Amino acid sequence: MVCAYHTDKQAVAQCETCGAYICKDCMDKTQYLRKDFGVLCPDCYNNKIEEAREMYAEVAHKKMLTATISLICYIVGWIILSFSKGNIIVTLIGILAIGGYCAVAGWRFAANSIDEYDAKHGATYVVTDTGIHRDRGTFVKVIFFILGIVFGVFITPINIIRWYVSAAKAKKQVKYCDLMAISQQ
Repeated sequence: MVCAYHTDKQAVAQCETCGAYICKDCMDKTQYLRKDFGVLCPDCYNNKIEEAREMYAEVAHKKMLTATISLICYIVGWIILSFSKGNIIVTLIGILAIGGYCAVAGWRFAANSIDEYDAKHGATYVVTDTGIHRDRGTFVKVIFFILGIVFGVFITPINIIRWYVSAAKAKKQVKYCDLMAISQQ
C-alpha cells in the first residue's frame, strides 16, 4: 500500500476516521492528536483541529458577550442607584440591574435542581382547597432569585473578570489551533 498523500512513500498506518493509508511523515505531522483520536490522516487531523478551533471561538464569543452585558448592567445599576435619592422602586431597579445575572443564575439553579429531583423521585403535588396541583417549586425559585440579587452585588465584579480571562484563554486556544493545523502542500 502507498500513502494517500505521498504516492512515492509506503503506507505504515491507516487513518482511524476515514481509513486512508498514510506514511510515516503523515503520522509524524498528526501526532499531536494521536492520544485522543488515534492515528489520523492530514485531512481528518485538520478537521479535528478546525472543530476545536470553532468550539473555542464560540466559547470566547459567549464569554465576552456575557462579561460585556454583565459589565454594562452593573455600571447602569450603580448609575441608577446614584440617582435614586431614596426612591424605593428606583433603588430596587438599580439593585436588580447590578445583581441581575446572578439572580437569573439562581433561578436556573433552582429550576434545574427541581427538575432533577422530579426526574429522580417523581413529580411533587400539592393538595389545596381548589384541588391537586403540581408543585413547580416557584417559592424556591423566587428565594434563589432574591439570593442571587443579593450575592450578585458582590459576585458580579468577580464573575466579569473571570469571564474576560476565560475569553482571553479561549482566544489563545483558537490561535494555538491555527498553529497546529497542517498546511497542505
